[in-house]
Amino acid sequence: MKRRYLYVLMFSAPSFLASIIISVVLFGAATGVLWLFVLGDNPWPSSANIMLMVMLILSCIALWVAFISVAYKAGKKQETRAAINAKHVVTSVSATAMLLLLIVSHQWSVGNIGTKSDSVLCSEYCRDQGFAGSGMPPRNTGVETCSCLDAQGREATKVPIEQVIVERRK
Repeated sequence: MKRRYLYVLMFSAPSFLASIIISVVLFGAATGVLWLFVLGDNPWPSSANIMLMVMLILSCIALWVAFISVAYKAGKKQETRAAINAKHVVTSVSATAMLLLLIVSHQWSVGNIGTKSDSVLCSEYCRDQGFAGSGMPPRNTGVETCSCLDAQGREATKVPIEQVIVERRK
């Protein structure tokens, strides 16, 4: 196999992960600009959502192709060498591991993976009980209760967080 294709294979995973991360950041920035300066808090037209999704997908593909073309060119330069450059293999593996670790740590920090926070458990409990919303007192008060709110935003019931945790585990 020619080195240029080997480098494309070797760097396809880290290139894909990097293009996803950069595209999501660009998506967030574009959404923020639209929210702050163009559309505001009013309901957004469906064309804005479609445009943002198309931008996300196209930027991801364009970045991936750009990164892969860099890997292709680097592999093409390495074809005259007898052995594969070990530093490039280590770079590929470590970049993949680092980007995966970055994604997992972000998802862990926002609560998508790992144990759920008390406020998330409270929200899920109240939603399952048919209430419109939930609330918890500030952490520095030392009070650990879950308040379920009715459709008018009034407290309908208050439950100790320990009871919520026990019921959510069932």
